[in-house]
Parts: sequence; C-alpha cells; structure tokens
Amino acid sequence: MSTRLLAAVTVLVIAVAAWSVPRQVAHRESRRAELAERAHTPDATALAAKALQPALGWRDETGADTGADTGAGTTPPAHVAGFAGGSASGSSDEIQDLNERARAALDAGRPAEAVMLLESAHQLDPSEAVIRGNLAYAYYKRALIMVEQRHDDQALADLGRASELDPEEAGYGVHRAQLLLRRYRLTEAETDLRAVLARHATRADAQLLLGDVLNLQDRLPEALAAYTLAEVNGEGEVKRVADEAHRRTSRQYAVEQDYLTDTTDAFVIRHPRDADGTQWGTRLGGILERARAEVCNALGYYPRERTTVVLYPPESFQQATAAHEWVGGLFDRKIRLPIGDLDREQERIEEAFRHEFAHLIVSQLAPQCPSLANEGLAQVVEHGRGQGMARLVAYLETRPTGRAALPQLVTLPDSFITLTDRDQVSMAYLVSFAFVDHVMSMHGSGAVLRWIEDMATAEMEPAYKAATNRSLSDEEKLFREMVLTAP
Repeated sequence: MSTRLLAAVTVLVIAVAAWSVPRQVAHRESRRAELAERAHTPDATALAAKALQPALGWRDETGADTGADTGAGTTPPAHVAGFAGGSASGSSDEIQDLNERARAALDAGRPAEAVMLLESAHQLDPSEAVIRGNLAYAYYKRALIMVEQRHDDQALADLGRASELDPEEAGYGVHRAQLLLRRYRLTEAETDLRAVLARHATRADAQLLLGDVLNLQDRLPEALAAYTLAEVNGEGEVKRVADEAHRRTSRQYAVEQDYLTDTTDAFVIRHPRDADGTQWGTRLGGILERARAEVCNALGYYPRERTTVVLYPPESFQQATAAHEWVGGLFDRKIRLPIGDLDREQERIEEAFRHEFAHLIVSQLAPQCPSLANEGLAQVVEHGRGQGMARLVAYLETRPTGRAALPQLVTLPDSFITLTDRDQVSMAYLVSFAFVDHVMSMHGSGAVLRWIEDMATAEMEPAYKAATNRSLSDEEKLFREMVLTAP
C-alpha cells in the first residue's frame, strides 16, 4: 500500500494591538497577542495559512482577562504597553461617546457596528491617533468574522484598511499575507510582507512567512535567506519552525537547483534537466490535465491557481523529502511525485497525482482538516468510489483478531504523519478510506466537502452533524455494523 503525507499548517505568533481609549480617559489598556496556528510536522510543512483565529479578550489595568475565551492550545499574549492616559487635542464628548459605543459593540461581538461608529469618530477628527488605532482594530475583528464566514475578499479588504490606519501594527499585515498565501496570491503576499519588514526589519514571523511565499514561487535561495533571518531573530516555536523549514528547503534545493520548468494553464511542472526528465515534463502534462479535470468534476471544486508539481527520480524523491520508503507522493503546497519507469507506471502516477491534488483542495477548504477526512477523501479520489469497504475488510481478515481489530474513529490521530509503524499506517489509511467512502455512499460527495469545509472553523463532530444531519457517533455505529457483516 502506498501512503502519502499531508503537512499541516505551521505556528505563527502574531501580536495585534487591542483597544485603546482617547488620551483624556484616565485608565490604560494593554495590547493583546493574536495567534494564527501553524502546526509542524517532521517531514514537511504546508506552506499555507490557516483561517485567522478569534482574537483574545480584553484586559483591564491589572492585566487580568475580562471574560474572553482564548481557546485550546493558545499561549499567553505577548505584553505590549497600552495607550497612556492624558489629553489630546481634537477629542470631544461626541468622539468619546462614539468610541465607548464602539467598544460596547465589539464586546457584544458586533464589529461591523463598531466600524461604523469609529468611522464616524474618525471623520470628526482624522488626526486622533487613538481613534485610528481603535478603528483599525475594529476592522481586524470584522475580518476575523469574514474569514470564518469564508468571505475572504472582504476580510482582505478589512485587513488592508486596518494596515492603512495603523501601519505600525505589523500583525495586520502579517495576517493579511497569511490569507493571501492561503489563496495562492503570492505576489500580493510578498508585497505585504516586505512592507511589514520595511518597518519591522527583525519581525521573525514575517520573515518565516516570506520564506514560505518565496518557496512556493520556486525562489529557493531567497527562501533560504528569509528562513535564516527568521532563525536569527525568532524565538521559541517560530525559531524552531524556521530551522526545520531551512533544513527542508536546503534538501529540496540540493536536488532541484538545476531543474527545468514547464508552465501550462493549470500547472507549473518542474523536472530534471536530463533527457528522461524533459520527457516527463512533456508527456505528463496531458496526463495531469486529465486527472485534474476528473478530480475537479467529481468534487465540484475548481482551484483557480496553477498547481506546482515537482517530479523526481525515486532516489532524489527520498533525498528531497526525507519521507518514509513507502510514501508514493507528498503534498506540502507543491505536489511531489517520484517517477520511475514512465511507460510502466503511468497509471500509478495518475493515481498518486489524484490523491495529492485532493489534498490541495482540502488545504484550501480547511488547512488543518484531520487525516480521517483528508486522507479518506484523497483515497476515494485516487481509487474510485465503492472500493474502501472491500479493501478494509480484506486487510482486517489478515489480523489475528479479524474484524474485531477495527479501531474506533476517536483513536485515530488527527495527523497520520505521526504514525511510524507500517501496520498502524495501513490500518489508519484503510479505515479512513472505507469510512469516507461509506459517507459518500450515504450522503453524497457534497456532504463530505461540506463536512471538510466546516472543519475550518468547527470541531469534527458538530461539523459532521451540520453537513449530514446525522451524528458522527450514529454514523460510526452503522459503519461498524456494515464492516462486521460485509461479505
């Protein structure tokens, strides 16, 4: 069995200023840090941005939380001094009133209302820096909701407005660049990041993200330079991820530095310079175009950006990816495929591409989608519908306890990349294949895509219920019965 890897999104800690009050108000507010999660994997790191995370809560003068839920896995916010008390020319009772009403609207989860109120205050006194800062923060908060509702264009506009109002707050620009990267708008993401770094030259998270953007543009030497700066300037998780990104990219560059590039309407195909490699680029273009169309038509989802596909001789694939020997392809925002005998392996190559292209689609819908759904969908796309149950049953019959060895879904790890035992890998992949195949047969491919898409902002079980109108536990119970009784 050929298994494949999907890297998750890496961790960026992005500090974003919180609320301030006009200078004549006597108290201070501290700024708050924001998190945009990036989960790391040992073999590869997906070069894409996760949906922006909800902002952390208000803090009072003592630094105590005032009721916001920071969510699981967050870290304490970085301390940045709030705005000092004092007087400000141009502040008025009307501006103060608009400001406090806007704060109340944000506390109530109505950032659109806060934007409207603060725009009115800003028009009354465009020079009032505190109002500008608060208006930027309100736009940022509205952008978070727009991302959650998948209105990415509006979120990008709001983040752009936030950066315009408060250009010294680097977090707005970095968040916007993450969202642009998620949509493969790489030139714009690079522009935003370079603007941030022009003002904050040692901002390590921006340097790390810039490395990712440059890597996706196949500008590997520049990416390595950006990762080096992130290593030098970063701390903790950012420094660790930058170090591993540098080592991974160094392996890739050692193999790919002399590669040729063929560009089509749908693909950027990179391949060796020798005669065999040139033939790969020419002959595989049509095969990949056909496979792409099959996947898009089956799932009803059509990525607009070109997909980068990197082709390697088998030994170079191992060198570049450091993947396990059983890995038949890899997706880390580029599709990486080992190519042996093209004439004999054309069917395998096409299957491997379909699998990895399904991962690309999932990465756009829900960058941190659990492997149960992610790998399950990829295998259905790879092998076709109606195959999962038979393959799982055949494998279970080889186990000492037979079909009783079927694991509970909850015991499967969120990322199969953490599995190192080949039997565990086989079991996890086959269970995910059979389960997603089962869900498709019961509810259709549209329900599976809605389930995956909803997991961008919700946990697996409530997302499943919303997509299928059936609880995941009830579905699993039916699935297990079908496994135990299948011929």
